[in-house]
Amino acid sequence: MPLLPDRQSETLCEVPPAAITDGRILYFERDRAQFGFLSHFHPSPFNLDGEDWPTVEHFYQAQKSLNAAYRAAVRAAETPGTAKRLAANPGQQGRAAKKSWFINAGESPRDDWRDVKLDIMRRADFAKFSQNSNLGQKLIATDTAELIEDTPHEPFWGIGQDGAGANWAGRVLMEIRALLSKGGTPEALDKAAAKEAEA
Repeated sequence: MPLLPDRQSETLCEVPPAAITDGRILYFERDRAQFGFLSHFHPSPFNLDGEDWPTVEHFYQAQKSLNAAYRAAVRAAETPGTAKRLAANPGQQGRAAKKSWFINAGESPRDDWRDVKLDIMRRADFAKFSQNSNLGQKLIATDTAELIEDTPHEPFWGIGQDGAGANWAGRVLMEIRALLSKGGTPEALDKAAAKEAEA
């Protein structure tokens, strides 16, 4: 496995070998062993908006409400899975509903959640990969491979059961990869998001 310099620690870090032979990296299931670091659940401490977060999932789910108690509960969750369950929407059924902060508190997520969630994920992914340079180097090393969250349970962030989902998780990762490859900054990320909103 090739080694690249880690910019923060000035040591060498491992990067994954060239992309899978079909030019795609399906990091949720098929290629998880090698590319699990792309997951929002992967341990990757970063600081954003003046607070420390253990994973992208923690930060993302905490933004569903501006309620300070909610945000603190999600931030303190022991695992990203627990953070996700705390953020379960009112009306959700099953195991997640039992842990939902919203259901237990009788509150709802913020009204503009659908409008802001994509940019929130962009900011979190950029923070993860720019502040954890070993992970940033690994992301860049995926080169031109198409990054796909091959979860059957999520048609927005992943590809869903029929494989035709939007794959926004993978698409955002490819945006971050392109920015980091060019030495991009958070400001460049904001410009890219604004440009997409205009299109």
